[in-house]
Formats: sequence, C-alpha cells, structure tokens
Amino acid sequence: MVSMDVLSRVAPVADHRIPYAAGEFQFGDLRIPRLAEGRRAPVVVFIHGGWWKATYGLDYGGHLCEALRLREIATWSLEYRRVGNDGGGWPGTFQDVAAGFEYLAMLAKSYPLDLGKVVAMGHSAGGHLAFWLAGRHHIAPESPLAVTVGQVPLHGVIALAGAVGLQMTIDLAGWFTFAHDKQEVYALMGGTPAAHPDRYKAGDPAELLPFHVPEALVQGTEDDQIPPQLPERWVERARRMGDRVQVERVAGADHFDLVDPESAAWGRVMAVVEKMVHS
Repeated sequence: MVSMDVLSRVAPVADHRIPYAAGEFQFGDLRIPRLAEGRRAPVVVFIHGGWWKATYGLDYGGHLCEALRLREIATWSLEYRRVGNDGGGWPGTFQDVAAGFEYLAMLAKSYPLDLGKVVAMGHSAGGHLAFWLAGRHHIAPESPLAVTVGQVPLHGVIALAGAVGLQMTIDLAGWFTFAHDKQEVYALMGGTPAAHPDRYKAGDPAELLPFHVPEALVQGTEDDQIPPQLPERWVERARRMGDRVQVERVAGADHFDLVDPESAAWGRVMAVVEKMVHS
C-alpha cells in the first residue's frame, strides 16, 4: 500500500536550527545524540527531496533524523534554495548544498561531531544532491559550481529512492506514473543537456565519477517515482569507473517508506546507514 503519511505527521523539533549563510532558506537542523563525555558522534548530512521545487521543504525528514539521533548518529539536515525561490535552481541550489555541507567544520567547533565519519544521504531529488557532493572535486575550475573542497571529507554517500543521475532521469522519464518527468530536471538546470552541456557536466553526478568513497542506493520495489532501472544503470556506470556500490532493494516499499521510521522498510534502511557510518 502506498502511503505518504510521513509527509503529514509532525516531526520532532531539532535541537538547533542554524543558518549556514544569510538567506531565508540557507539553514540546517542539527540533532545531537546523548553521548558519553569525550565522545564525538558520526554525522549524516541529510538532503531532502521534492524534485528540487520550492513547494517541498526539509520538515518531513525530521522523523528520519530523530530516529538516527536515537541510534547515536548526529544529523545535519539541510534546507536550500529550490526552483521557485529567489536564487534557486542553477547554480544556487548546488552552491547552497555545498556551503551547508562545508559548514560542518564550523559546527564541529561547538558540538561533538566526528568529521572523520561524515556520510551524505539524500531522499529522491536529495539523493542527486548527496551524490553530487561526492563528485564535486571533479568539477572544472571555470564552472560556477567549482569550489575549494574544505575540511569535511566524505566517508560515504547514500541515496534513498534517489534520482542520482540527471541524464539517467531524463532518459527514463517516460516510466513515471506520477506527474514527474524530465521537465523537473530542465527546471533545475535551466534547460536541456543540449542547451547547457557545461551545466550538466558539472551538475550531473554521473559525469563526476569516480567518487572514491562507498556508495549505497536503497530502492523500494513499489516506488512509483524513481524507475527501477535507474539504480541498475548507476551501478553499471559507477562500478565500471572503479567505485564500490551497494544496492539494497526493499520488497513492498514505496517512495516514502524509506524515510519513515514507522514503516516496515526502516530496519533495512537503518542497517545500510549503520554499515556505512561505522565501516
């Protein structure tokens, strides 16, 4: 049964809501587990989905983040400018996610965060942005997305029902049963790959392989928004480039079960996260 109940339930309030830049949507929610004195927590940087649209924000991810906090994993859930927000889309969406990620170095000065155990994890369109973080060191210096990668190394990346490859998403757009298709990608990038090849070269994670960090893709068999062929195509490409990739298919799970700690799928998701964080 397909359920979007996680979207309607009110999530627990984060420990701290902290701006990483001056804009209205440039902030993150930080959750810190209770730890023995002297310990530092591994961190999951969570990036929400919503097809990169301003309509959808980070609140629904609070359930997932709270569940991780209870397993002694800190979470830094990023908000960012999206299509429909002033400055959202190309290149602002990408720049915000990079800035929010790098802000962990500042947070670690005040909170017990282990910067040696940082995993980026995204849901749906957020899976694209999480994987993009892992490959951005390959971006050409003339791109507006080119940044100096800072003090926060990535330990691994996880996509939950992730639209991890832009061209792959475009190619498989006819599969979708919802009203989501390649137009969402075009809106993010400001046009088609033919019109903006340099943008796609810098913004499509598939063009930024190899990542040289472990990758995991978790996909429900009843997902009606991300085509089942997409993880297969990603794995083929990433492994050919020499990366380590794990694919976890969750029988009976839909698009939102993977971010719902009350779903039957959650145990499988948690196992992937803990394996990645503690490896």
